[in-house]
Amino acid sequence: MGSSTTDQRLMQLLLKSVDFAARAHRDQRRKGPANEPYINHPVEVSRLIVECEPDTAEHVLCAAVLHDVIEDCGATRDEIATCFNDIVADIVLEVSDDKALPRDDRKARQIETAPHLSNDAKLVRLADKIANVGAMLTDTPIGWDRDQILAYVDWAEAVIAPCRIVSPRLSDRFDAISRNVRVWHTEKEEAGV
Repeated sequence: MGSSTTDQRLMQLLLKSVDFAARAHRDQRRKGPANEPYINHPVEVSRLIVECEPDTAEHVLCAAVLHDVIEDCGATRDEIATCFNDIVADIVLEVSDDKALPRDDRKARQIETAPHLSNDAKLVRLADKIANVGAMLTDTPIGWDRDQILAYVDWAEAVIAPCRIVSPRLSDRFDAISRNVRVWHTEKEEAGV
């Protein structure tokens, strides 16, 4: 009975985080030509963690689903703590960019702060970058050229470098997807497409 109760509690909390994130991101779309609903991204981040690290704690999976609600939707750390708990809220806050900063400063801060993230936040950051780099194969942001795409992959590699210690499987997944993005966009450019 204990395992079933634990599984049920995990499912309830995870679905609650999906519901919260879906409502927060309801008017947002990804930047690619597919105009994909934004909620697909945080769900993918959580899914990647479960696939590569199936024993990950529920608070990390919930934080993965919620990882963009502070920076993109205006949710607060306290609001997340009230709806979930302080652990989830702190992870989300750790991986949230300060949107008051210029874009280049935010990107530099992600590289600077990555070594100091908690292991839970490193797991979320690593899965987030896998999802974002993977989008460069399936739904590249409109207007991005090869140089922007490859620069993004290089930057993502710098961000996740200190995060790799938390999951060799996620690290391998990142390496594979970044290699595929580089090859695909280089061959595409060489072919004149």
